[in-house]
Amino acid sequence: MTIKNRLSKEYRDGVNSFVDFAVTNLGSDDQIRCPCLKCMNVERHFSIVVAFHLIQNGIAPSYKTWVHHGETIPMNQQFVSNESHEHENQDDLERLVNDYYAAAIMNDEELDELPDNVETKNVRNFDKLMKDAHRELYPGCKLTLLSFVIKLLHVKVLNKWSNKSFDALLGLLKELLPTSDHDILGNIYEAKKFFENADLEKCPVCEESRNKLNDGKGKKIPHKILRYFPLTPKLQRFYMSSKTCTDMRWHKKKRVDDGVLRHLADGKAWKHFDRHYPEFARDARNVRLRLATDGFNPFGNMSNSYSLWPVIVMPYNLPPWKCMKQPYSIMSLFIPGPIAPGRDIDVYLMPLIDELKELWERGAVTYDASTEQTFRMHVAVMWTINDFPAYGNLSGWTTKGYLACPMCNEHASSQRLRSKLSYVGARRMVT
Repeated sequence: MTIKNRLSKEYRDGVNSFVDFAVTNLGSDDQIRCPCLKCMNVERHFSIVVAFHLIQNGIAPSYKTWVHHGETIPMNQQFVSNESHEHENQDDLERLVNDYYAAAIMNDEELDELPDNVETKNVRNFDKLMKDAHRELYPGCKLTLLSFVIKLLHVKVLNKWSNKSFDALLGLLKELLPTSDHDILGNIYEAKKFFENADLEKCPVCEESRNKLNDGKGKKIPHKILRYFPLTPKLQRFYMSSKTCTDMRWHKKKRVDDGVLRHLADGKAWKHFDRHYPEFARDARNVRLRLATDGFNPFGNMSNSYSLWPVIVMPYNLPPWKCMKQPYSIMSLFIPGPIAPGRDIDVYLMPLIDELKELWERGAVTYDASTEQTFRMHVAVMWTINDFPAYGNLSGWTTKGYLACPMCNEHASSQRLRSKLSYVGARRMVT
């Protein structure tokens, strides 16, 4: 399990020994659980497939006791549900919280330079986590709120649950609890808010340092920077103003549907979306967005290599003479750096994608100034605006070479003529 070279003879012998052990204990006719890094003891395969997976993907390093393949748990590793053990786990959880925030606040040389608001925020977060570490999930429950969230997220990761199934489980647990005075979280978004990585100096997964030193001067410079501006409050403000909340319904209330293409609501894509998602289309206040991004060099005239990538979204509920104007364009992400993000732009887009998924599935409670009532606003991204290289970064499609055309795909008419690649017959009409 600790051998990194999976092609070595020693590793392959270990794989064969593991498979023989599992077959001996479970029987050769049945499929066995695969402990590779992709299957994680969830998928079942024949022994020869399991051996191939272990060589190709590697084995999960946490799977040290082969309980799914016939090995018994030693007595000193069994989970005993007695009072002393619960107290021990509670002490470990409390120690974990103490260590985490001690490292965040007591930062040796920089403690005196720490702003008061940052220290107050750390103390406030510490108090909240410590309170949750002692608060019972419901009266009489042996689990605290913090331990429950940790264990539930652990099970989610091990079994590869989707966020949707995780939210459904939380909803079911709320109904099953014997009292209404419980603190069960509502969804995966609320569960993840328990654990903030803003103050960490290293990645919790790969242990890579967050900062790099500037030629030994001691100044901390982050490896990568992302400026993220939450989208939900900006969209809610459109409905908080009596001047713009009526315009957000223009596409359905005031648009003239006479077959003339004046707005995207007159197009086939909009109407096709309405047919497939009638619940979304029923409320005209649900927002339809277009996302645009591209990079530029602000120091081009100085011959300095640098790249700025703004990610802007535009609401197309507005009438055509407003939806493309600057006051209604929302900057959600700003990616600065010495080089362009390239294909790694999906990493930078993760906060925005998570928020958009939350707005699509659950929505956000929003005040409507025109009706003086609240409603649940849902959001969908329907289009993107970008040039061809940026399209390749966003979609992951290779925009160079023989299959550069995303429409033609594998039927592209690309041919190499000497040293250049030519698309013969690319002007032909596609039917």
